[in-house]
Amino acid sequence: MSKRFVDLFAGCGGLSLGMEKAGFEVAFASDVDPICSETYMKNRNLEKNKMFVGDIAELNKRFNDFSQNFKNIDLVCGGPPCQGFSMANRQRLINDPRNSLYKEYLVFLQKTKPKFFIMENVKGMLNKIDEILLDIKTYLGNEYDVAFDVFNAKNFGVPQNRERLIVIGNRIGINAQTIINNIHNEEKKINS
Repeated sequence: MSKRFVDLFAGCGGLSLGMEKAGFEVAFASDVDPICSETYMKNRNLEKNKMFVGDIAELNKRFNDFSQNFKNIDLVCGGPPCQGFSMANRQRLINDPRNSLYKEYLVFLQKTKPKFFIMENVKGMLNKIDEILLDIKTYLGNEYDVAFDVFNAKNFGVPQNRERLIVIGNRIGINAQTIINNIHNEEKKINS
């Protein structure tokens, strides 16, 4: 039996493709962009009732309409847009409303209670990591063990110099820092 996951801020499905290659099956996806969502559905023959096209805040409000898709979810993953924290954004728009989308991501985690979650984002979010960890605890309590680090795609054989903050958590008793350490060990093997 394959592991089931939800992909939020799914775009056309790059993160989902990686999850699928790792043995996961998409149970539900969501993105605000209709064209990306259509691409996502067509690439996976995904039924319309398993894709929400719209803002995550609206998905959270309509959670019960889709709740049949969220039972026994192993993983929720996603990269909430945080352009205001991007290193490419020199103005660093701290009050940019897109920066609070990660809180809507946390609301979704609170409602679904997956076994694991992965949140990936720009390295610049590391500047707010204490606030983010506090928000995770506020929304999810002490149920999840959480760890984070910055990884660069080029160190994993991807022809792209792209640093990303990865925050992982689980509620099944696995030490999250051990997972991060194992990823670093794989990174070393690839680059040796």
